[in-house]
Amino acid sequence: MKVHLIAAFALLAGCSQLPNSTTSYSTDVLDLRDDKNAAEQLWMLKHATKPSYPKAAEIAKQTGCARFLITINKQGNTTDIRFVESFPEGLFVDISRESLKNWLWQASKSNSESRAITRTVQLDYFMKEATNMDAAKAFCTI
Repeated sequence: MKVHLIAAFALLAGCSQLPNSTTSYSTDVLDLRDDKNAAEQLWMLKHATKPSYPKAAEIAKQTGCARFLITINKQGNTTDIRFVESFPEGLFVDISRESLKNWLWQASKSNSESRAITRTVQLDYFMKEATNMDAAKAFCTI
């Protein structure tokens, strides 16, 4: 059985320019949860730990994803990992959260001050033999 894990960054909306206003959790963290392009202009993924495919999902032949809000701090560490939603519900959450704890980011040249941000990330889990492929594609946009 061949199992694949695809780490993807997904946002529900996006635009190609940095926002004019700075809506944030605090004055130090820029909220880019709905602006994937702006987030990627400020921070690039330097290191991602690949989670293992959950045994329960493998046995049940389930494909899916898990979405989180994360903060990338000034040092490029992933912090404040907050679960948003997953498909199937709850199946990929714990393993994804553990993986995200080890993700490291590199500030881009346009982020010379290493401005901390909050952004949305999605980890996708793909199994060719999945019995829920159509539903997973619809929810996760794999």
